[in-house]
Amino acid sequence: MKYAFLLYPHANVRYRQSLLMLAREELGMTLVALGRAAEVKSCEMGGAQFLTFDAPKLTQRDLRMLSQIASVYVMFTMEDAQMVPVEPEHPNYVGEDLPALLKYKGKTNEMFTDTMLTMALAQSAFMPVHDSQLIVCDPMAGRGTTLMLALRRGYHGVGIEIAKGDVKEACDYMTRYLEYHRIKHKRSESALTVRGKAGGRETKFIFSDTAEHFKDGDTRTLRLIQGDTRDAAALLKPQSVHLMVTDLPYGVQKGTAGKQDSIDGTVERALPGWLEVLKPGGALAMSFNTYVTKRAALARALEAAGFELCGTPAMEHWVEQAINRDVILARRPLRKES
Repeated sequence: MKYAFLLYPHANVRYRQSLLMLAREELGMTLVALGRAAEVKSCEMGGAQFLTFDAPKLTQRDLRMLSQIASVYVMFTMEDAQMVPVEPEHPNYVGEDLPALLKYKGKTNEMFTDTMLTMALAQSAFMPVHDSQLIVCDPMAGRGTTLMLALRRGYHGVGIEIAKGDVKEACDYMTRYLEYHRIKHKRSESALTVRGKAGGRETKFIFSDTAEHFKDGDTRTLRLIQGDTRDAAALLKPQSVHLMVTDLPYGVQKGTAGKQDSIDGTVERALPGWLEVLKPGGALAMSFNTYVTKRAALARALEAAGFELCGTPAMEHWVEQAINRDVILARRPLRKES
């Protein structure tokens, strides 16, 4: 059977080509993870951009996973020269506006971040895991776009961010969103210790899509931690998250623990702790500015920390004058059988 997926348009023509390349890789990885490996092609029909592939009839489970692909607007089957819409099988857990409403300078395009989330899931051992069990961590969370995208899908989210202002803005935004939409929730605050000393502060939200689910304990959790990502192993439980998705700062330096450190230096020191909190088979998707961070150096640091690199093509693409972005994928190896 032939399938054609209509992509979201983008006003910037040059960036549109970057998104097309990423969308093709995102769809291809997902099909492989579903055991439906197929050649994904791009084409224009009626002035719109599509991705097409041939595969046996997709199951409800297949469509549930494919419905999460960030770049796809509408799915179709192509039969006898007619295009028949395919109903999506993965409704949003909360409003589609959750990741989009909070605007700030330097915010990464939500569609790109959502693409990384899909790629991490496809490269992990957890594609069949139910939404309510998946925990997504952004160890350099900023104002929490990655976490909001995870919550929209029905996953749990936990983020670590050193900047108090960013964490406060994310917490205030989440509170306003939940209250405005009258979503039943609880918010709590707690201090955290690292090696016997004050190491940060956590704000936790527990909420549900309906009041009935909240009453029954069918809830989702967002944890926003103000702390140093290099202390991830002390701030989070070992093997407690399924996926890690993060967008490295595009500048040269990143403030950590009250001082400036290079991006590469911060990441290299943080990676062992990131590995420790990932479950075996958990995957990391990390984007970076190639003008600041080199893929080869990042790959060496990941392998030195114990990650295994995923055999994916380079996804380098232009964003703007000072940013040429790439994505690297790695995972924590599964336990070896004794």
